[in-house]
Amino acid sequence: MPITLTVPHKLATIRWVLAYGLFAVPLLILCHVLQGWVLAIPADPANGPAVHFLDVGEGSAAWLEDGDGNNILIDTGNPISGNRICRILRHAGVNRIDTLIITHPHPDHMGGIFCMMPRLRTDHLYDNGQPIPGRPDCDLYRWYVQLFRSSEKYRVLQRGSRLEWNGMSIEVLWPIAGNYSRNWNENSLVLRISTRGKYALLMGDATSKVEVRLLEMDPEALKADLLVIGHHGAGDATSLAFLKAVDPKWAIIPVNKDNIRGYPSSKVLKRLRDNGTVVYVLYKQGDCTWDFSDKGPCCVRK
Repeated sequence: MPITLTVPHKLATIRWVLAYGLFAVPLLILCHVLQGWVLAIPADPANGPAVHFLDVGEGSAAWLEDGDGNNILIDTGNPISGNRICRILRHAGVNRIDTLIITHPHPDHMGGIFCMMPRLRTDHLYDNGQPIPGRPDCDLYRWYVQLFRSSEKYRVLQRGSRLEWNGMSIEVLWPIAGNYSRNWNENSLVLRISTRGKYALLMGDATSKVEVRLLEMDPEALKADLLVIGHHGAGDATSLAFLKAVDPKWAIIPVNKDNIRGYPSSKVLKRLRDNGTVVYVLYKQGDCTWDFSDKGPCCVRK
């Protein structure tokens, strides 16, 4: 395998440890000795898939690698954090996004596209298809339609949709086609990632009302090893019945420090602890990577 000089992002360091164990330690020491220049082993498809939950402050973003060179991005944080996502991807050698999914067009989930899309080639664009008024109150939504939905690459995802790559799939559990609420959070895409016999359930901003509908339709389809908590840990999501159905080993809460709305809810955190779920709050733990193994996420502060 060729060895090249590069300056990788910290997430690449996590991948080394996950893939090469103690062999990675001398390389990490060398990283500090050379003040950032390291001997980096190029990405190897044999390393397998991974999902990176990015600490983007107020918002949500997840970068998914299928282990075969394809990169999928689920949400892009807010307009301020989009630049950080670009830096992360560029430092990891990513210049092309195979698939970009926006769970719903709230600014803390779609805002990063205005920085990212002009800089990174993106092959496929998806969101939930919810109606956006032709003359919305906020100009940001009008610009979102112009940049994202007006592209010929754009398609709508709904319950029953399925995206597949090499040994990896994303199943869409919500929303039901045409069943849109005035509450945009209730229209959020709910996505279940499957690979290596492991499952990650990403709730976007879905609330307890959505959870009730999902439980009514197919509670077995909610089982997951890892759960990204809905609505940034707000008290209007992650009901006890829903949590029991998912029964995750690990939970990710994408939220910023001193959140203006008081997220995450102390009741949600207690509910997770009582369930025996290990909780990762991104503003505390930083970027977290899971390689769909039994080891759980590995995190590093910015």
